[in-house]
Amino acid sequence: KIQELRTNKGGERKKKKIQELRTNKGGERKKKKIQELRTSITWQPNITDIAACLLVKDENRRLPEWLAYHYTVLPLRHLVVAVDPGSSMSPLSILQRWNNTSEMNISVWSDRDYTFFPLDSKLPLDLSETELGIRIHRTRQNHFISKCLSHHRDNGRQWVVLVDADEYILFNRHVKNENRALRHHACEEDFKVMETEQKLPMPPPYKQGTSDRRKLPVVGEKTIAQYLTDEAYNKPWYSQSCITMPRILVAEGDDEQDAINKAVPIGFNATHYETMKYRHHGNVNGVEGNRWGKVIIDVRRIDKRIIGTRISNVHRPISSKCQKARVCFKKALLKVNHYLSSYDEYIQKSDVRRNEKEFQKKRSKLFGKLGRSDDDARPWLQKFVDNIGIESAHALTTDHQVQDLSTVGV
Repeated sequence: KIQELRTNKGGERKKKKIQELRTNKGGERKKKKIQELRTSITWQPNITDIAACLLVKDENRRLPEWLAYHYTVLPLRHLVVAVDPGSSMSPLSILQRWNNTSEMNISVWSDRDYTFFPLDSKLPLDLSETELGIRIHRTRQNHFISKCLSHHRDNGRQWVVLVDADEYILFNRHVKNENRALRHHACEEDFKVMETEQKLPMPPPYKQGTSDRRKLPVVGEKTIAQYLTDEAYNKPWYSQSCITMPRILVAEGDDEQDAINKAVPIGFNATHYETMKYRHHGNVNGVEGNRWGKVIIDVRRIDKRIIGTRISNVHRPISSKCQKARVCFKKALLKVNHYLSSYDEYIQKSDVRRNEKEFQKKRSKLFGKLGRSDDDARPWLQKFVDNIGIESAHALTTDHQVQDLSTVGV
């Protein structure tokens, strides 16, 4: 008995168990599984193009410029367009021209492609006509975003943008005297990515850092896809799969014609392009005028089950992955210019939310001591002409004849 105690056979068994715990066999299996998950993510640091989801309603006037701009600046190569059944015109002739003459792949969806029940079937019965229209629109929008993100993910695409036809994505370059306008606006704490976020393979040594806003390129010098490739291992692109971009309301001011025509290629009328003729915005941090931001999402890094669940809203579609819709402007690397057209054009669009009071409310936020002019998007048109030639550029950005939806199926 004394000898057994000396050799401590029971203790040996205990030590063996402790050693097993120390080597953490279960933990090793877990680590192996984690590594398999990390390496199985089809992530490409070399990003060649960007995809988009676009819900349109009577946007034929804007579509040619929107398509040409994002074809050049992103570059947009995969687009899903959903046509609101309330539209009085069809975008098919515009979209078909792009499908025939460029590398862009465009799919056109109707309600039956992404909804499975009448959109008003689950809404309260006591809603006013205006409120009912808003709720149906938001329900349609959320269903479309969920289905479209899943579609792009299933087809091997990576970064997908969610913006409207009057919104244009560009680099949020630092400008002279900007700090003066922003000094009173403190930014909230940076968004914390949830622990369930799927991580990417470890970056090469000394590769990871933080993207510097002061080194952002000018539009036309580099596409956003090229920039994402260069910054692939830097934060926030490496650490987050959903990036919120501040949205800035931009409209017409009392500009001289020379300012509007600046850098516009010969043979093109600057007044036909919103990105040329609209140059003024108010306080970039003002929520009332600018409203909430929009997002660019790396769909390959988000579980399909999450994308397939109910989308929160277009401004923060996946709450566990996307930061708050009011994003810190001075830290943002991309921004969205939201162009406010003239009143006549604004009211032509069939939308229960559009009226003169709302239009004047938007206009009132555009000017003031914190407002300024913005020509950041201006170089895109010359780059577009350089890329595809002047004749093709004219053909793709010319206004198209409106088609009545009663005679054209979508």
